[in-house]
Amino acid sequence: MASNARVRYLITTFGSVITILSGIIVLLVLFISGLAGAGQLLFFNPAGFAIIGSSVVLAVIPVIWIILAYLIYSLAHGTRRKDKFVNGIIIIILGFIILIMGGGFIIGPVLDIVGGFLLIL
Repeated sequence: MASNARVRYLITTFGSVITILSGIIVLLVLFISGLAGAGQLLFFNPAGFAIIGSSVVLAVIPVIWIILAYLIYSLAHGTRRKDKFVNGIIIIILGFIILIMGGGFIIGPVLDIVGGFLLIL
């Protein structure tokens, strides 16, 4: 039974790592967009302010993905409590939130949700 739990936690860990990587990639793209806005300002185009502002506002969502994915990772990797049912429920809820927010290349949150259902069984 212990090896089955390890596989279930491993699936969840892969899902959270994929979600963290997607959040980092999105933040990198937003950083590049902010650099484009700075380039617009360099040539005295006031549209650069809108580009920089939108990049800053949009950067909040990937940060939330990363925080929620880290919580899933810590539940699946670090604090393996005896109560797998509670871990599974929390992982399913957090994975569903990330899925609704559009994070993790869709496969990351799906792996989290599948791993959470497998922990409940």
